[in-house]
Amino acid sequence: MGITGMIKKSALTAGIMLLGLAAACGGDNGGDSGSLFPQRANIVGSVATGEALDAIDLDLIQLIEMLSSGSEGDAEGIAEFFGIDQFRPGGLFGDISQADIFGEITDGDDVDYFGILVMGSFDETALIAALASAFRSDLVIRDYQGNDVYSSASDAEAFELSILDDSTFVLGSRGAVNDVINIKAGDADPASGPLMDTLNDLGGDLFRFAFEVPQEFSGQAGLGSIPQLGDLPISLDFISALDIVGLGGALKDGSLELTVAMDFTGEDAAESLEGFISGIVTLASGFLTDPSTVGLLAGLEIDRDGSLLTIKIGIPLEDIPDIFGNLISPATTESSGDGPPGTPEIRLLSSVIGEPVPILRNINHVPEGQRVDYSDAPPTSGEHWPTPASCGFYPDGLPDERVVHNLEHGAIVVSYNFTNPAQVTALRQALSGVDQFDEWGIARAYDRIPDGQVALAAWGHLHRMAGVSPGEIGLFFDALAGHNGPERFTC
Repeated sequence: MGITGMIKKSALTAGIMLLGLAAACGGDNGGDSGSLFPQRANIVGSVATGEALDAIDLDLIQLIEMLSSGSEGDAEGIAEFFGIDQFRPGGLFGDISQADIFGEITDGDDVDYFGILVMGSFDETALIAALASAFRSDLVIRDYQGNDVYSSASDAEAFELSILDDSTFVLGSRGAVNDVINIKAGDADPASGPLMDTLNDLGGDLFRFAFEVPQEFSGQAGLGSIPQLGDLPISLDFISALDIVGLGGALKDGSLELTVAMDFTGEDAAESLEGFISGIVTLASGFLTDPSTVGLLAGLEIDRDGSLLTIKIGIPLEDIPDIFGNLISPATTESSGDGPPGTPEIRLLSSVIGEPVPILRNINHVPEGQRVDYSDAPPTSGEHWPTPASCGFYPDGLPDERVVHNLEHGAIVVSYNFTNPAQVTALRQALSGVDQFDEWGIARAYDRIPDGQVALAAWGHLHRMAGVSPGEIGLFFDALAGHNGPERFTC
């Protein structure tokens, strides 16, 4: 696996780990962190409480969605499994107290071994129903060590889930789920050694994770092939000696204190990196004029103990949005130009087309055929049937209970009430010019709105118009298709 593949792998794995940040929003960080990490894992992490996350004003959905895709435009990883909102307070999983995340980085392009241990309170029946919805198929139940393990009937290699007890469940690949069950049953020992020592020594009360650097990455890490680095008049060979890397975050005296721990295979490599960083800091301090950046560098602490190099830096909480840009508090970021759904440009579009509608608290499945009493027509959220509709044009209509599931998946539902056939034709023509319609769009006849009206609905957003306006339809899709909704699935 090359450098590009390693970067892609790291992004996907980081997304899996950072899901725990959202999961931890429900309560205090309790339990025995890491006690169920399998020995096979070479990347491990734990996350902290919602109160701590609120203090640094993280927009976790934006961050997790970006990192949980293997590459731009993909829907890989955990974002393809459960909607992030379902882990927030009041969501499907209720009051979550702790999340531990683990995985294995290998020389392939996929993360085939990973797991998330979620501890707290949750509705088991709703959890299993959501699992079936995520797989879009019936579930297969297998027995392993006396535990029910749920998986997809159509894809046995996909994610699995097992409820270990009344306050713990594990979600992940088959091998990871099996290993956790073995540890829980006392038939296997949990992870130990240098990796776990690094994780525990970080001591971050906000988040912490550690990973073993894959040998194939170290072997390629002369880094001369990377633009801008190959021409440096210094050697970066110390990178090839990296063994374990850890990152922790803690709240301290109004700042986010980041700790980076790097354990090398030899003292010479740690000493080389120490000198490299010190030189860069000295050089940068000589020409930087921004007071906040100068202050950050002045507070940088570097400590070396043999082959272990530890770097600490404190970032004032008020400076975090400026430093991390769109990943933190993106609603306050202004920008211009083109960008994918979820960028500030798209959020700006959504503010000029349609109106936000409060999300109903109960968004669970109801049995197929059961009617739901929605407060709006057309609805933009709420309970719904387990199976969504396929994208397309439905002149005979579709039930609200069906299309609300599509809204939950990020789709746009175009509801129309036309007695004039020419208007139906005009709407078909307008939608044929919308690139996103085939993957994110549903149009249906709908007699609960006035004659001659079209209602464009996204999850928590609605726009009404008289007649057919191709410009308004295109703008609504540009702003919201594939963006709104706690889950993201094309039709």
